[in-house]
Amino acid sequence: MICPRCKTENGNRTVCSKCGYYMYRVANQNIAPRTNVERAIDDTKIIGKNVWKVVRIIWIIIVMIVLSFWLIAGLVYLTGGEVLLG
Repeated sequence: MICPRCKTENGNRTVCSKCGYYMYRVANQNIAPRTNVERAIDDTKIIGKNVWKVVRIIWIIIVMIVLSFWLIAGLVYLTGGEVLLG
């Protein structure tokens, strides 16, 4: 390959030995066309990952609220209600 930047001959290398330019470019004709079903499957995977992140955050918040309630209820029980009365 000849480097388009510095015109150095590099043989089969994809990175120029002189200037370090990355010469490999993907040609669109070499890529197999994807069907709509394949695109839909990829989109579903991406959306599923994002939904799982949101569900996990909501689950953590719910667990924190429940644990806080149990902690406060336990303190009220142990002190006989003095925590709330002051």
